[in-house]
Amino acid sequence: MNFLSFFSLVSVCLGRKHLSARHIIMFGFCPVCFSSEAALNATTMASVRGGDTGGGGGKSGVSILIVGAGRLGTWLAVKFAKNQKDAGGEMREENAKVFLKGSGRRKRVGGDKTRDIVAKLVEEHEISHIESYEDERFQKVMREKKKGKEEFRFDYVFVTVKTYAFDKVVEEMTRANIPTPKIAVMLHNGIVEPIFKGLGDGYVPCVIPQSYDFVDASDGKGERFTIKVKNEEKPWAMPNTDEAKRVHALLTSIGANSQPDEDFEYTLLRKYFINCVANLLSIVGDCNCDGLLDTKDLRTRMDVLYHEMYAALQPSHKEGFNKMPKNFYDVVFSGLRTYGAHFPSTKLDFDAGALLEIDSLNGYVCVRGRENGTPCLEHEKLIQEVQQLLKQRDDKMMKK
Repeated sequence: MNFLSFFSLVSVCLGRKHLSARHIIMFGFCPVCFSSEAALNATTMASVRGGDTGGGGGKSGVSILIVGAGRLGTWLAVKFAKNQKDAGGEMREENAKVFLKGSGRRKRVGGDKTRDIVAKLVEEHEISHIESYEDERFQKVMREKKKGKEEFRFDYVFVTVKTYAFDKVVEEMTRANIPTPKIAVMLHNGIVEPIFKGLGDGYVPCVIPQSYDFVDASDGKGERFTIKVKNEEKPWAMPNTDEAKRVHALLTSIGANSQPDEDFEYTLLRKYFINCVANLLSIVGDCNCDGLLDTKDLRTRMDVLYHEMYAALQPSHKEGFNKMPKNFYDVVFSGLRTYGAHFPSTKLDFDAGALLEIDSLNGYVCVRGRENGTPCLEHEKLIQEVQQLLKQRDDKMMKK
């Protein structure tokens, strides 16, 4: 970037309060200029971002698609919406550069509380929310962005859906002729194979130590909601790559805490161990994280789950295991304790009548155990118990 371009960037972006001068110097670019009024000219933005401007007709800015309108996806969309308003941008649909994509599913029998809450937040924060890529608002923006280009690719796609829906994400994007994004930010529990092929370091998995809950902010009237974040002070962890650093810069610009991590494989395993000793077991025990730790029988089962998992994963995750401290057992269970009275996301999904992430959590442990000749009988037993509880829940819902 030449001096004139850099000076223009600092002048415009500081004027809009996108980032501090320190951040602009640190990152070398401002990833938040998706307000058309605050955008720089195409030449400057191309040099800043190292790519095309993401728009036609003289418009420039970062293009963002958030796939999954659950607790995390909606929180992220709210952060972008608030940031754009604070920066002086307007959330007019015809100029929107950020879309929140819902599942498009029909409402569940007896109501769908999560979708009702999301609808209220979308309305309050004027979020561009779609249930289908065929939505005319989305198609209009896509047509604008494709002007003069052979192909338009989103700068960032944040995938916040559960892992069991990954195939559907790819299927829907393919059917709608939406190309693979430049950077895919994967926000999910568990361990899975990449769903977007050929991205290399552009595929950015994140470890999220937070939990997100909808909270009634209208004295129980159900008229207004906020999103409560547990462990908000802890950063999202991501690989220490150039692409991940761009994601980090973007998240920093909206006030979301993140950090590229040289020890990402270890950080991933640390969170994975917490998920696998707690998430499914909280359904069986019908309790929160404190309840798991403070109930003797459940605490004993967690110990067995931990040791089975350690033996099953060690051969195939050597890099992460080499980084583990000697007190890793204590790290896992003290980490779980920080969630306190919070219910794991899988438990919340169970109570909401939703599908559950099993294959990417304890199911993955069982697969690795079979491959490595280390039986994971407690994990298999736990999965069977949860599947039985799922059947009972669904049968009960069908009778209503």
